[in-house]
Amino acid sequence: MKKIGAIIAMTFLAVAAETPAFAQRAPAPAPGMWAISGSVGASAPKDASLDKGLDLAVNVENYLSSRVSIRGQLGGSSWNIVGRAFTGDVKPLRLDGNLVYNWEGGEWHPYVTAGVGMYDYRSSLSGNVNGSDTKAGIDAGGGIEYFFRRRTTLTGEVLYHGVGAFNGLVTTYNSGSFWTFDVGLKAYLRR
Repeated sequence: MKKIGAIIAMTFLAVAAETPAFAQRAPAPAPGMWAISGSVGASAPKDASLDKGLDLAVNVENYLSSRVSIRGQLGGSSWNIVGRAFTGDVKPLRLDGNLVYNWEGGEWHPYVTAGVGMYDYRSSLSGNVNGSDTKAGIDAGGGIEYFFRRRTTLTGEVLYHGVGAFNGLVTTYNSGSFWTFDVGLKAYLRR
């Protein structure tokens, strides 16, 4: 999780370095434009034996038109195991590919998104026993962007990740599905 935090911090620094000449170019988003973003928030797993936890995500996006983009997301969460005869944690790592549709509304751009991904559930018990199980899944949700600069936005997003049961070290969890609630920062890059 520390590596993902470092990537998000570097993204924020890149956004802060935006120059006035760069901001005077074509409005965002535009066809062929790229964007990067980082976000932090909470995740809520569906399985009752997993507790809510931290969520971090990094996105790379390419705009096919001013309203439609393709997005890749690398994200991770951290959940404690509760209500079982053992203690430990589960840390899902995900790589999702999504299609995003946004409605332009001046400074506010609401959007919806859906896609598919791979989810790697890394589990560890208090005795330093480690394991993982990788599953395919889907995700869908939406959010909003607020343009506080021509090419820089604050973001808020809610996603549902639908994933089936996965194997832990000593048990099978009934569901790998979870919700994420994230806020972040996004920078639009030159074409």
